[in-house]
Amino acid sequence: MCKSLVFGMPYVSRMTVQTGFWIVTTFLFGISIGSFLNVVIWRLPRGGSLTKPQWSYCPNCEHQLSALDLIPLFSFLLLGQKCRYCKKPISWRYFGVELLTGLLFVSLYLRYPQDAPNAVFMLLFAALLVPMYFIDLDFFIIPEALNLLAFVVAVGRDVYGIVTHEAGHELLWGWLPRSILGAVVGVLIFGAVRVLGWIWKRQEAMGLGDVLLARAMGAMLISVVPVGANPLRLFPIWVFLSCISGLVLGGGKLLLARSKQSLAVEGASQLQEDEPPAEDNSSIGKELYEIGLCLWLGDAIEYIQECMPAARKSKQKEAEAAQTDDWKPAPSAIPFGPGLIVGFLATVFCGEIFTAWYLAYAFPKKESGTGP
Repeated sequence: MCKSLVFGMPYVSRMTVQTGFWIVTTFLFGISIGSFLNVVIWRLPRGGSLTKPQWSYCPNCEHQLSALDLIPLFSFLLLGQKCRYCKKPISWRYFGVELLTGLLFVSLYLRYPQDAPNAVFMLLFAALLVPMYFIDLDFFIIPEALNLLAFVVAVGRDVYGIVTHEAGHELLWGWLPRSILGAVVGVLIFGAVRVLGWIWKRQEAMGLGDVLLARAMGAMLISVVPVGANPLRLFPIWVFLSCISGLVLGGGKLLLARSKQSLAVEGASQLQEDEPPAEDNSSIGKELYEIGLCLWLGDAIEYIQECMPAARKSKQKEAEAAQTDDWKPAPSAIPFGPGLIVGFLATVFCGEIFTAWYLAYAFPKKESGTGP
């Protein structure tokens, strides 16, 4: 069975029954996970619980959904894209998230067909990236729980490699796990962007959630670097692709928002323009402190403290107050999380090819001649 590399994924010239079985199984598993991720995308940013209620419900009429309503992909089509109870239309995003997750899972399986640890941990990591993408796109936030869980998955991948003495997961200098190095570098790169952006604009240029996401991505990315290569080999292309993706996605969202604004009533638009900008109480000291917080996992400690019973009640009150908060991002603001996610996935699939192309172009090997 002949194999080659196509867009970073092993290409199998002759499909076997076993490969086809696992592709179908992975796709079905992916769309099922995507169905649950739709619940995560809806409930988490609205302060809801993933366990209460334990059943799924229509976001319009809040009627409990039955098994017929929850078949991934098919229920959406069979019911005519409408709720079976209130007859109100259901967003195409529900179908899209399920399909996207299924295709993403299949792509990752094909990317690591003979590497079960990378495949399993990358599937877990990707399942967390999907809700982060859509939540940040709509609400300009990345939930702490998802960020921390992604970091745990990334470090867990490296720990598994260390425990099983897997090649490419040896401790650096005999004491440092590679995932920790990747996390630190990810924080420093995008933390520097956040700090420099504040110095330039005197306002938040990048959300702290993006820096925390970069921490998890850095820890995960270092585990998929080819064995024997520099641990940070894929980081330059990751940063480049993330910035390009952020500009494209953010620019598209900004253009769409402006087109909608141009169709709004002139008076309402004028009122929105006359609103005073929100005050930014940040400072360079606070910016550096928050970056340090990301480095020594202070955010994880704070999150654990907030989950304590005593702190949970006060957090619920804050969540209730936040629901009445009319905060809106600036008209020119764009979420960078989706760009980070697209850039990371593009690096996983194509980063090694782009890096090899660049190195071959920038540092061509001189042909040794035999001489006369």
